[in-house]
Amino acid sequence: MPCPIRRKSLYTLAACALLTGIAGCGGGGGGGGDDDGTLASCGEPARKQFVLDVTREWYLFDDLLPTSVNTADFADAEELLDYLTATARDQGKDRYFSYLTTRAAENSLLGEGQFIGFGFRTRTDPVNRPMILEVFETSPAADANMLRGDEITHVDSGSGYVPVSELLADGTTISDVLGPAEEGVQRGLRLLRDGVSREVTLVKRTVTIDPVSDAYGVAVFPQAGTPGVGYLNLRTYISTADPQLTAAFAQFRALGLQDIIIDLRYNGGGLVSTSELINNLLGAARSLLDVQFRYVHNTRKSSENRTRYFRPTAQSVAPVRIAFLTTGATASASEMNINSMAPWVEVAIVGEDTLGKPVGQYAYDLPGCEDRLRLVTFKTVNADGAGEYYDGLAGLVPFSCAATDTLDQPLGSSSEGMVAEGLHWLGTGTCTTPMTTALALGKTARAEIEQRYPRPRHPSAAQWWLPGLN
Repeated sequence: MPCPIRRKSLYTLAACALLTGIAGCGGGGGGGGDDDGTLASCGEPARKQFVLDVTREWYLFDDLLPTSVNTADFADAEELLDYLTATARDQGKDRYFSYLTTRAAENSLLGEGQFIGFGFRTRTDPVNRPMILEVFETSPAADANMLRGDEITHVDSGSGYVPVSELLADGTTISDVLGPAEEGVQRGLRLLRDGVSREVTLVKRTVTIDPVSDAYGVAVFPQAGTPGVGYLNLRTYISTADPQLTAAFAQFRALGLQDIIIDLRYNGGGLVSTSELINNLLGAARSLLDVQFRYVHNTRKSSENRTRYFRPTAQSVAPVRIAFLTTGATASASEMNINSMAPWVEVAIVGEDTLGKPVGQYAYDLPGCEDRLRLVTFKTVNADGAGEYYDGLAGLVPFSCAATDTLDQPLGSSSEGMVAEGLHWLGTGTCTTPMTTALALGKTARAEIEQRYPRPRHPSAAQWWLPGLN
């Protein structure tokens, strides 16, 4: 029998996702109480029934679910969820966007910006070499003086250094090799930079993300004939970003800036409340009747559909052009910002095409347990009704300019390849080279791009939201 669903008053949207809750999913045997004293088992039978019931009721692509399911056929809830979402995944609509995590880990990330790890992000290049993309301040990686552009050539997991070419040969990701998100996990890394090799030893601990880096998160670049170009680099959409965003746009407004670069190149999403804030900070010219975006649910849940409008603030700017810097890791709330602004101002994406995630997940908690189900439950569309960008945004926005993420240049530098192309487009209104859309690349090439930002086989909450995180 389906579990009754109670919506909780947690109106923060995580990674295009409104936090909601499940209550009354009691099962046989064991378990603990939730806030209402409801008993629930945390064993696999209850976990599987919980996943099945919630998916049947709320899944956006409910018409793609199997007609009959025997939960006993599956080893665990994760295996069941993969089966339920298989058809949507084959159609490119739910590429493991639905998943199970824990409440504690996710709340720590989205509310406080904290995760357990080494504190750096990687991607693999076309020949599967792991490259350091960025290093978080006050992390084990920062303490070891690791830098953007370092290549990981060998890893020591306790039995000596092994070349990564051997470790990654069977489809294992570098994140798998670097171990679980647990305090005390230790790895030795041999790094290569400018032909010089060195070794560091790292131990995982709690790292706090600064969502807008003090080093390169905000800048103003000179541009002839204008007050300048405002630059903002946002690592992730979490609540601690909000005051930083407000302060950055207050600076842009005070300078009268009308050209903006928003760097979302590795941003896999986060709180939609933060995405709404960014839209509002870009919306000084918008009225209270202008639509940011709309939520669309499955037909049985159409009463949940709603519209979000612009609410400009005292810090809002009225840009003439916005260049969004993007890669295949740019997804979810990041893409929603771009799509929401496209009807109202001239926008471009610069770099490579985005992931293609126009859908969002509500969070459902199994009472008395740590389990949290992130289930795709809605999609978003902009004021023009555009929102089917499962193959990325390049085919929808007015301009899409190809540019290289040059790892030998620091983030936030005007000489870095993607920033330089963004400045070129803002200054000329033209792309040096038009971007090849993800759709044109084909399914295999798109999958390879996604795999360049590795996740382990069992990602932590932070690794779901921050591609390439370690």
